[in-house]
Amino acid sequence: MAKPSQNITERPPIVVVMGHVDHGKSTLLDFIRKSNVVAKEAGGITQHVAAYEVERVKDGSKKRITFIDTPGHAAFKAIRARGANVADIAILVVAADDGIKEQTLEALASIREAKIPFIVAINKIDKPNANVAKTQGQLMEKEVYLEKLGGDVPWTAISAKIGTGVDELLDVILLVAELEALTADAGIPAEGYVIEAHRDPKRGIAATLIITNGTLSLGMAVLAGRALSPVRIMENHAGVAIRSATFSTPISLTGFDELPVAGESFKAYKSKRDAESERSALQRDKPTAPSTPTATSAENELSEKFVMPIVVRADTTGSLEAITHEAARIGDTGASVDIILSGIGNISENDIKTAAAASIPVLVIGFNVEADAQAIERARQSGVRIETFNIIYKLAEKLQELLLKSAPKRVQEEVLGKAKVVKCFSNRKELHVVGGSVSEGSLARNASVRVLRRKVVIGTGKIKNLQTNKQDVDKVETGAEFGAQIEAGFEIIQGDILECFKVVTK
Repeated sequence: MAKPSQNITERPPIVVVMGHVDHGKSTLLDFIRKSNVVAKEAGGITQHVAAYEVERVKDGSKKRITFIDTPGHAAFKAIRARGANVADIAILVVAADDGIKEQTLEALASIREAKIPFIVAINKIDKPNANVAKTQGQLMEKEVYLEKLGGDVPWTAISAKIGTGVDELLDVILLVAELEALTADAGIPAEGYVIEAHRDPKRGIAATLIITNGTLSLGMAVLAGRALSPVRIMENHAGVAIRSATFSTPISLTGFDELPVAGESFKAYKSKRDAESERSALQRDKPTAPSTPTATSAENELSEKFVMPIVVRADTTGSLEAITHEAARIGDTGASVDIILSGIGNISENDIKTAAAASIPVLVIGFNVEADAQAIERARQSGVRIETFNIIYKLAEKLQELLLKSAPKRVQEEVLGKAKVVKCFSNRKELHVVGGSVSEGSLARNASVRVLRRKVVIGTGKIKNLQTNKQDVDKVETGAEFGAQIEAGFEIIQGDILECFKVVTK
């Protein structure tokens, strides 16, 4: 029987901080780390996943905790989900003055899906309108049952701004970590996850890695999917060059031969040759996926749907993922945004050439990147528009605005409501007086009305007048009885269904 490794030791916890935008996640980390991350992020909103290591003295000994900061904006949902899957413990930050919000629920769903323990931090208790009891009640409504309130979810009341309760929160993290009995083996080559990746114009491709097991040292090599990097330039979370790192440590590794995928697992090998050999073996064993026909931009142009093409360049894979998510949400069945080319790094001349070659105008978008001199000159010559952003929701708002301006106007029917004809009072030429009740939505004076008999449309008319309780009205809502004068060139009988609609131009 093989002896157990002598290198297995207690592992510091990896903690993900999650919650709604502006509920104080970055401010909390800022207080803990004593460095102003928020000021470095455009608009005070965290745009990337970052990992930081801190020390906490407990029982006379230093304990390490690694924090992953995740963006709160809705576009970064996939990034937050990845963060929860990497972490051992989650902190769900909820502002006491704002309560549960949509992204709070998204974060909670990610935590539950990852099946990791979590701690609730009720933040902003220093605010005059803070209501801890109300926030606790909202959490209970979402089946988050807090300790000392009939449940088992640890929680603390904090002010990330002034530091109230933060020490208690750190102690709770270490207590939960002890209960989880986290261990790792320092004697094996490192493994873990890619948290973020970006292309540095001067240094090349770099990635933020979280080591979950083993040790990584200079001279080794890392393989993440197909991306390979020799371990030559390795820095800790503070940007200081280091020679080795072990489990739960966040590092920045520069020198990948292609961009790693954020969320991809990685493994370390003793040498670059070993890593290359493993990559070749994986490529041989990988089955060839059958090609699936997809609609091209040219095909989209031939269809009735209007498609606004864009070229996107972003600083990191996480940012690009978020922009793709936002672009997919913009528009409707009649108009949408299509990313025809995307990548990491500054806007290049090739991006402008791609945009200029399209048959319809293409917008070139840059997020946290710039356009190089050749690209700017080519854009000027070609008449291609370049827009750069550093806040995700401003980018989304601009795309929505441009799509509305660019898409051709469409005439659509908008159903207002339905009603049932209960009685017919008179039929004079093309004017019919009927009584009925509204089953859904509303009926409106001067709106068009479709008449259905046994689910078959028999014709269309117009509501000339509406009455409720013998009083003329402009609208009748769900559940109300009414009398109506309907202009129609056919007979309306008891039991017919009236479908009220209006024609709108979008």
